[in-house]
Amino acid sequence: MPSTDFLIAYGSQTGQAETIAKSVKEKAELIGLTPRLFTLDENEKNFHLHEEKLCAIVVSSTGDGDAPDNCARFVRRISRNALPKDHLKGLDYVILGLGDSNYSSYQTVPMKVDRQLTALGANRLFDRGEADDQVGLELAVEPWIDQFFKVLAEKFEIPAEKLNAITESPHIKLQQVKTEEEKKALLQKRKEDEESDDEGKGGVQGVEMLIPEHYDYPEVSLLKGVPTLSNDENLRVPIASQPFIVSSVSHKKLPVDHKLEWQNLCKMPGVVTKPFEVLVVGAEFVTDPFSKKIKTKRMITVDFGDHAPSLQYEPGDALYFCVPNPAPEVNFILKRCGVLSIADQQCELSIDPKTEKINAQIPGHVHKLTTLRYMFTTCLDIRRAPGRPLIRVLAESTSDPAEKRRLLELCSTQGMKDFSDFVRTPGLSLADMLFAFPNVKPPVDRLIELLPRLIPRPYSMSSYENRRARFVYSEMEFPATEGRRHARKGLATDWLNSLKIGDTVEILGKEPARFRLPPLGMPKNKAGSLPLLMVGPGTGVSVFLSFLHFLRKLKKESPSDFSDVPRILFFGCRDAQVDSIYMNELELFLAEGILTDLIICESEKNKERVQDGLRKHVEKVLPFLEPSPDAKIFICGDAKGMSKDVWQCFADIVAGEQKIADLEAKKKLMELKKTDQYIEDVWG
Repeated sequence: MPSTDFLIAYGSQTGQAETIAKSVKEKAELIGLTPRLFTLDENEKNFHLHEEKLCAIVVSSTGDGDAPDNCARFVRRISRNALPKDHLKGLDYVILGLGDSNYSSYQTVPMKVDRQLTALGANRLFDRGEADDQVGLELAVEPWIDQFFKVLAEKFEIPAEKLNAITESPHIKLQQVKTEEEKKALLQKRKEDEESDDEGKGGVQGVEMLIPEHYDYPEVSLLKGVPTLSNDENLRVPIASQPFIVSSVSHKKLPVDHKLEWQNLCKMPGVVTKPFEVLVVGAEFVTDPFSKKIKTKRMITVDFGDHAPSLQYEPGDALYFCVPNPAPEVNFILKRCGVLSIADQQCELSIDPKTEKINAQIPGHVHKLTTLRYMFTTCLDIRRAPGRPLIRVLAESTSDPAEKRRLLELCSTQGMKDFSDFVRTPGLSLADMLFAFPNVKPPVDRLIELLPRLIPRPYSMSSYENRRARFVYSEMEFPATEGRRHARKGLATDWLNSLKIGDTVEILGKEPARFRLPPLGMPKNKAGSLPLLMVGPGTGVSVFLSFLHFLRKLKKESPSDFSDVPRILFFGCRDAQVDSIYMNELELFLAEGILTDLIICESEKNKERVQDGLRKHVEKVLPFLEPSPDAKIFICGDAKGMSKDVWQCFADIVAGEQKIADLEAKKKLMELKKTDQYIEDVWG
């Protein structure tokens, strides 16, 4: 019988590729295989790819097209010209790429890895998977995993009945409602279920508790699928993950000065410092908070204090804010789990000695000795839309057969569209799911196992000083619609809004990205001679303030290094009278000669977006679209439409000027990206 060993390797920035890779490993173990799991950067350390026979790769692209931090070295190593063409001749591989089609760099890294492996003689067993976060990763991930397990079944001679270990078909048929009376009775029961517990009426006395808003679910919704799905007796449902954590709560309280390090100091790609406290010295609006026309924009200023000398940063860099989950939401979830009354007592986590999970480990970002409240506030992401493995466990945690059936549908293969339409796309939270299914009472240990890590939020600095930094953000709003049961702002928005002067917050140093001035590896004084084309709609302009502050400082301290070259800023807003930010500063930079051109594009007032401004001033733009060792194009802003539209605009300009096809123009732009002449910092 062939060996049961093979390799799974991943490159992950936010944790999604890692989660998928771990899921593949767990499923492979369920059918008797013994895969090894590593990051791609562990090649030549913990494994040698040229010695492997079979490898499954899951890798993502970051927004600006860079490789994730834990596979950047791997990408460089396999791209060496010195490697022989048959270096990976004995390797069979499959590859799944994750990305977001909002970005012009969509799937850049997976395509590059795939291309290089093939060039080195490796054999791809089937087409590369392309999962798009914009439409739902699951739509591509699940079929890719199914196809890979067919390969495994053939390669390792796994019988069909053993392959069934990763799925099950629960014969739980939801009775169809035939009469209006029955419909009314079910709706009444739902209402009674929702209000039977005190959480539906305001929670526990003296405790902040999240309260659901009333919502009338449509006929086909989160609660009920189409008849073909509701009546399907052969759902293909993933088997529930093996439980492996046991929490033990004592009568002791955790000391107030417990000094638990943020997330157990667990490593995270892109983080280069330990968490450190900074002082909030400014909190203000930068646009009219009462305007109904625009998103409210605010500014937070922090003082680094004694940390300033050791915090090395350059214009364009960002810092991570350690954002906690809101107390009312945490309390509601702990209450539903039945542990609110013991949430502040010492809690010790251990591995269940009876678990069947192979190599079970407590997640590194969770403390072994902590409290449930601390864990759910600082370590676990309760806002991210629950994935199908978590929904599978919620189905096991309800006392209501109709709820169980619907939850099983949502995590089944047949229910993929419903999952995408009613859970992922509207961005439901765990609380929304618990409000919708009032009889679900999940064991808290299962949530600790399955909830993803709470990721800190990065914000670019809009200033350049040694001791202080300011950050601008737009308020994100999510109304109580589409199954969301409470109106809310974004997780970071709510928390940032609550900060007051004198508060202390924890931040983390972020690894420098390519989006900075001067570019990585370039002496500071060289930045004054670089021609710059900067495009920043909305809060995207804020990062360029750090560029301009730096250039002003350089001009003052070293005038001979400050050259007379074009420095052009295209700033997009709806109406300069309403939502332009930092306009006084920008005009001052123009007057001082730090900027040579400030071009304001007002989308509402003048129907002119930044891409229209670029076309209008094509004579200023064209020199930047020629290969140059010095000139830089920087694009910063919202990825939803903007970055793709600007990319297309540049392609149109190149195609029109050089009389070439659109595809050829984009190839030329890609060359500018490869040489870091065209650099984006965009977010979804």
